[in-house]
Amino acid sequence: MIKTVALILGVALILAGIAWRAVRYARVRKAISAGLAEENPDLRIAAVKQAVELGLATTAPALLRAARIETDPRVRACVIEAVASRQWEPASTAAIVELRLWAKAYSDTATELQRPATGTDPLLPGVAGAVLPPSLHPLREKEFRRRNATDVETTEADDDEPAFTVQPDPDPLAPVRVLVTGAGGAAGVAVIRALRAAGHFVIAVDADPQAVGLHLADEGQAVPRFQDPTYLTALIRIATIYEAQALICTVAEEYLVLATATEYLEEAGLRTLMPNIETVRMCVDKWLFAEAMEGAGLPVPATGLGSADGVPGPWIVKPRGGRGSRDVHAVTTKKQLSAALTLTPEPIVQSRVDGREFTADALVFPAGEVCGIVPRWRLATKGGISTLGTTFDDHVVTDVVGRVLKAIGHVGPANVQGFVTADGSVAIVEVNPRFSGGLPLSLHAGADLVGEYLRAILGRDPRPERLRARAGVTMYRHFEEVYGVES
Repeated sequence: MIKTVALILGVALILAGIAWRAVRYARVRKAISAGLAEENPDLRIAAVKQAVELGLATTAPALLRAARIETDPRVRACVIEAVASRQWEPASTAAIVELRLWAKAYSDTATELQRPATGTDPLLPGVAGAVLPPSLHPLREKEFRRRNATDVETTEADDDEPAFTVQPDPDPLAPVRVLVTGAGGAAGVAVIRALRAAGHFVIAVDADPQAVGLHLADEGQAVPRFQDPTYLTALIRIATIYEAQALICTVAEEYLVLATATEYLEEAGLRTLMPNIETVRMCVDKWLFAEAMEGAGLPVPATGLGSADGVPGPWIVKPRGGRGSRDVHAVTTKKQLSAALTLTPEPIVQSRVDGREFTADALVFPAGEVCGIVPRWRLATKGGISTLGTTFDDHVVTDVVGRVLKAIGHVGPANVQGFVTADGSVAIVEVNPRFSGGLPLSLHAGADLVGEYLRAILGRDPRPERLRARAGVTMYRHFEEVYGVES
């Protein structure tokens, strides 16, 4: 009996010790996080030193956040020294890996911390081993200035005419802080407006510091182009500062970087839902896409790479990796074909399809379920973007579009472009793995593509009934002005 009591007391003491230690560690980590947020750099340095004593396994996220937003060279030097002193510690988390990449990108001396160390090889596309201090990129001269009501004036909208006519949501999301890329494009603007209309907080980014979407969002920041090795770290830093919770990309080519770095994005608190890198490459490369469609037995125009061999005319000549209507030539004679092939970079040649041109906005959930397809006629375009269109209903079109998206393994938003010929058959010419420039028409027709995509990003179940659109709704696109006030 005495032995049993002693054993129970011993176990209780051990459990109490474990619990006390867990509480103590939790308090220490909380104190470290608070210290790293102090205004006094000396207090931040003390917090870094305390963090390194506890170990990177538990404090790397806090140190990483500090590294992303820190501007004091002494504090950055202390973080680098802390990371260097724990090289023996296993790289067990993405946060530890990124901390080491960041530290490796800079000189070991504090006087050289303002420039990346030379000769550092990128270990991950888009990361390049660096988390930049604020002053490095010229586009961020007015960085992180919080906008107020006097900064931007917009034209007044008719109070009786809502921006979109999506039906009220019976189960709305609580406001989410969403980071939207491509704020200068028509798709980015449409996404920003839809999110704000639903009550979400939008942080918009674009490579063009004059992009209009930067003025339409709650916050707007310029970032490097996606080909720049600092693009991803700039995006992560902005997400960290503004505490973004979800990422919506509206530029297909950016997925080539983002899809390889989901672990880093999640470490920064960004939830994502993106197509895999193979799907993206297939969509941005029109030759690969045509081959995939032909291999899957799906309707695609006859296509040749660099020549019209085996491709009946008349022809469409366009770049293998082009966007919109840039460098696209419609030709009917061999002489015109030869000239177009010379003028077009990396050309592909397709048989021209006679019929009515359409775009279908679609949304595919993580399990591969195509939950919404909204086809619309492209009645007029400018620069490859629809300026006049009408929604329609055609089960043959929606069936083909669904099979195309499943064949390429797509997940997330997409717009599928094709033609309906005189005999009612469908030919698909391309898929863009993102929202389209004509998205406002689908939204106004009742399909809540943006809202349901955000729900999918956050892990919610699909609601196909929220993705149905009315047929016969016509969009007449016009310009709208936004006025900025320089501070």
